[in-house]
Amino acid sequence: QVIAIRRLRTGDGMPLIYEESFLPAEMFKDILKMDLTGSMYKIISERFNTVLARCEQTIRAMNLKGKVATCLTLPENSAGLFMESVTFNATNMPIEVLFSYYRGDKYILEIELGRYRIRENHINMFAGE
Repeated sequence: QVIAIRRLRTGDGMPLIYEESFLPAEMFKDILKMDLTGSMYKIISERFNTVLARCEQTIRAMNLKGKVATCLTLPENSAGLFMESVTFNATNMPIEVLFSYYRGDKYILEIELGRYRIRENHINMFAGE
């Protein structure tokens, strides 16, 4: 079984992100009884004693439609960003799948990359490591 949590994230009263989070029910059975207005990752790590080891994310542009556009108070087909995230625990088990829909008029995606070098079969960022 899966727990589905839908949240609207706001800033200064403006809707900014619509999130749909899916968690394994056997691991997080009481999470719906908690205050989920803050950081879910803090709750997962502190209240459920779960190590958040890594996350894989995919980001793409999309037109926001239907319930998502309505919740974000945007016209149908407004430009937005969609991010799919899968978070893994310390044993490499997926513990959350998260779909995030961002307003395209309020978000800028910034990425900083450093120089890579190969060392001991690992790719490391920055030659100074």
